[in-house]
Parts: sequence; structure tokens; C-alpha cells
Amino acid sequence: MWQPDEAADPVRLAHAWMRAVAAVTFVPGPRRRARDLLESFTVRLADALAEAPFDAEAGYRVGEELVDARLADPAVLAETLRILTPGLLRIGGLAAGDSGGRTGGPRVRPGHAASRPDDAAGAGAGDGLVAERVGALLGRLAAGFTETLRERGADATETLRRALETRRRREEAGIQRRLKNALLYDPLTGLPNRSKLLDGLRSVATGAPPGERVGLCLLDIARFSAVTDTMGHERGDELLRLCAQKLRAVAHRHHYYLHHLGDDRFAAVITGSTGPNDLIKAADLLLRALPDPFVADGHAMPITGRVGIAETTAADVIPAGLLRSATIALGWAIRDDAGPIAVFDPDRGRTDIRRHELTAAMPGALEDGQFLLHYQPLVDLLDHRVAGVEALARWRLPVTGLVPPEQFIHLAEHTGLIHKLGLRLLEDACAAGVRWQRSGVFVSVNLSPVQLADPGLVATVAAALDRTGLPPSRLQLELTGSDTLTGSGALRGLADLGVRIAIDDFGTGRSSLAHLAELPVTGVKLAPRFLRTLDDPTLLAGVIRLCHDLGITVTAEGVETDAQASALRRLACDLGQGFRFARPSPPEDITRMLA
Repeated sequence: MWQPDEAADPVRLAHAWMRAVAAVTFVPGPRRRARDLLESFTVRLADALAEAPFDAEAGYRVGEELVDARLADPAVLAETLRILTPGLLRIGGLAAGDSGGRTGGPRVRPGHAASRPDDAAGAGAGDGLVAERVGALLGRLAAGFTETLRERGADATETLRRALETRRRREEAGIQRRLKNALLYDPLTGLPNRSKLLDGLRSVATGAPPGERVGLCLLDIARFSAVTDTMGHERGDELLRLCAQKLRAVAHRHHYYLHHLGDDRFAAVITGSTGPNDLIKAADLLLRALPDPFVADGHAMPITGRVGIAETTAADVIPAGLLRSATIALGWAIRDDAGPIAVFDPDRGRTDIRRHELTAAMPGALEDGQFLLHYQPLVDLLDHRVAGVEALARWRLPVTGLVPPEQFIHLAEHTGLIHKLGLRLLEDACAAGVRWQRSGVFVSVNLSPVQLADPGLVATVAAALDRTGLPPSRLQLELTGSDTLTGSGALRGLADLGVRIAIDDFGTGRSSLAHLAELPVTGVKLAPRFLRTLDDPTLLAGVIRLCHDLGITVTAEGVETDAQASALRRLACDLGQGFRFARPSPPEDITRMLA
């Protein structure tokens, strides 16, 4: 607290001020520095009391500097006014308890000019002047303190806002960089990914000389799934990182652009090659760099790879097309036994692309009803009567027209669509057989080995017959001889329905006469190669005779001439099928033929 003996000493007043401030707030920095600062403020205020003319703005500046010195707590202002009010009054010559009465004239710090002795107002007027000046000084000090505090607060708020905005922008930029890296680089290996590969190929296409050749080697690690299956996915990731390290070293040494496309697949872009031989050498370098064997947890796993190669000139680079070509070539390397490296061949590639396009279009085509049946007559060789018709699947594409079955049946088997497609075609054939029932013909439908392996085949056929109303005896199902060996149970179930069973292409593959007596077969269709034995028909005559002994009808396929038809008739062959009689035709043509 302020003591009377401190009355006229600015230094003592400053020390009391310091103690009061320290009691209510944290004083930043060394205590001595803060005390010196308050001493300087006290002296400036004491000087201002005695200045002529009087300038109260000295108090405003002290208030400002208090805030700038980080003594900006409102409690500091309260303590400042509490301590400085009586202190400055005493320095000016008034007692703290005076209400305007004179206790001695106005005092000033030694070395400063005293109040004018000829002051006309006398001593009472001098006391009033000191109190007025102290009030003005401290009022301006309070104003400077509060206004500066508000301004600094606004500045601090703006500074904080700007700092936060800058931080937000930096964080957004960082997020964008990380997102871009995540989009363009593989997090496991750190290598550029598929998107970066396509971007790089586009850059090559625009930046390289038009005639420069650009190659792409697409590498697949064989047996990678065996590593993950036996050692776990962590070891699989370890293998990929090791492969990336080895391949990166080769790519760096030979200036290839290496990418990781995900899973166990890497790609290297090679510019400036002179042709496929350069790319084959590059592929060989990449394959030899693989860590073989891969050793983990005390186990050694052999690691090999396959590479598909595609190349073109920079002017002709279509990034997605080049990658697709390399992918197709890689598929050849995986499926073929010619070696671990395959170079894309455009002619073979067109066939594969066609197959992929048909596979992709098949589900929609099935829903749109694009699959249909053509029929080829089976003619009685004795009286030339149409005894039956074979249903042959066709796919009518809206633009390119009919697709023959050899181009899509195996695709349907591979994708599993053969069950749905086979059922639809079976019902169509049965419905057509109902329309032709008065003519006494039967309908023969081919069964895929995939269908024959279906446990629900017998029920499916029974349901189709029931829905269409075709008698079972008017339906014949054709199978190859090798299929009958594994599907004997289903064949007996079909035979129990009353359906005819025929072995197609008899005499090829694993079909043989020995199996005929073991299976519920009602007919065989001789392979066309038997027609080449007509000049010496001993074997063919024996086959026909044995089939007849077993009660089996014999049909000759591929009959194209009158001479063949006559020779088969002499051998007592029952039915003939081929261009000699009719080509496969739409159902309406068969209707007219039967009429």
C-alpha cells in the first residue's frame, strides 16, 4: 500500500505500482525490466504535472504503452488508478485526504520549474490545479489503456483470423497434395500408379518425336496368391515392396518408367526402342530382377513372372489402348506354354477383343431376346421325309448381324450364363416342336457339358416340357461322347422322362461302341469324318449294324452330295443331315418346308 513517506518520490511510487500490478496479473519477462518500465512511466507522469503548458496526452501515451508492454489485464488499469491517484497528488503537493485545502504549495520533482509564484489564484487555486491535472492525466491514461486494448484486441483478432485462414489454406493445400499423391502413387510401394501411367503415356504422345517408338511391358508375378495364401497378406505386401525395390533399380539403370498398377502387376514404359526385340530384352531384365526365391519365416517360395508387351509410335499412342494391348498379351503369356513373354499381335488381339466384347454384351443380349434358334432338318434317307430338326443357337447383334455358336457358346459356359441361355433356347425349341407336332418331327437340342453337370437338369427339362406341352418323345438331347461318361446319372433321369438321348460327333474323342450298351442312348450322330470312308465302307457298315442291333438310330452329319446320300442309304443309315438336304433356317422356313 502507499505510505506517506513515499509521497514525493516517483521511484517509490513506481515500486508500489509494481507490487500492485504483480499481485493481480502475470508480469511477462524479468521483474526488473517491468519495474524500470513503470519507473519511467511514473517520472513521465510527474513531469507532465509540472509542464507548462500542461499536456494530458502524456497519460494517454502511458496507457498505450502499458498495453504494448503486455500489462493489458483490466485489473492492471484498476490497480494503476488506485495507486497513481494519491501518489501523483502527493508528488504535486496535495495530501491523499485533501479535498482542495492547501498543505504546502504544489511540489515538483527536483530539477524542474516550480509553479509560478505569482499565480493570481493563490494557494487554493494551486491545489485545485494539481488535482485537475492529476485527474486529466489519469483519465487520459485510462482512455489510452482501454482504446489501445480494444484496438490491439481487434488487431489480434484480425491477426488470428489471418493466421487461421493461412493455416486453413496450407492445410487444404497439404490435403490436396496428399490426395493427389494418393490418386497418382501407390501407398505400398511408392511407385506411380495406373492413373499416373496413363498421364505419362499422354505426355509421351505429345512430347516425343512422332516417329519415336513407345513400348509398354506389363509384368505379372506368378504364384503371388500362393504367397498370400500360405504366408499371409503381410508377407505378400513385403514381397511387393521387395519386387518394387528390385524393379526400380533396373528401371533407374536403363531409364525405364516404372509403375505399380495394384496387386501383383507392374508396368514399365520404354521409349526410344527400335522394335519388339528391345522390349523383349527389357522384359527379360525385369523378370531376372525378381527376388527368386522369396524367403520369409524360414520358407522359400519360388517367384517367377510373365510379361505382356505392346508397342507403337509416339504419334499413335492411345494410352488406354496401349495398356489394353499389353494386358491382352500378358493374358497370352499366362495361358500359353510358349514362354513367360508375349508380344501383342493385332490379328490375335482383334479375336480376343471380340471375345471380350461378346462376353460383356451377353447378359444384356439375353435380357433383350437377341438369342434365337435356326433349325436344320434331319431327313429319312429312305423316303426323304423330314423326321426331325436340330435346333442351332444363333445370336443376332443389332449392328453386325448373326454370330455363330462357336463364337459364344464357350463364353456362356465360362460366365455361367449357359444355364439361363440353355433353358431359354430349350423352351423355344420345345414350343416350336409343339407347332410342328402334326408333321411327326422331333426337335433335337444340344446340351453343354456344363448343363449336364447341373444337378437340377432333369427337373429343368421336365419343367420346360410341362410349360410348352411338348411330349417327351418329341425331344432329343444331344451330347458329346466324352460328356456321357461323366453324366450317366443325369442321362438315366432324362431317359426316365421319355426324352431321346443322342451322342453327337460319334467316333471322335472318347466316344466308343463299348459305351453304347451301358447308356440309355437312342441315337448316334456320326462325325463327318466317317463320310471319308465311303470308298471302303466296311468300318462304317459295321458301326451302323452294331447300332441297329442295340436299337439305336444312326444319323450321318455333313452330307453334301447325292452320292454320299445314296451310299449311306445302301448302308441302311437311318437319317442324314447336311447341306445336301437343307441349310440351317429360321423356324418359319421350316414351317413352310413341313407344310
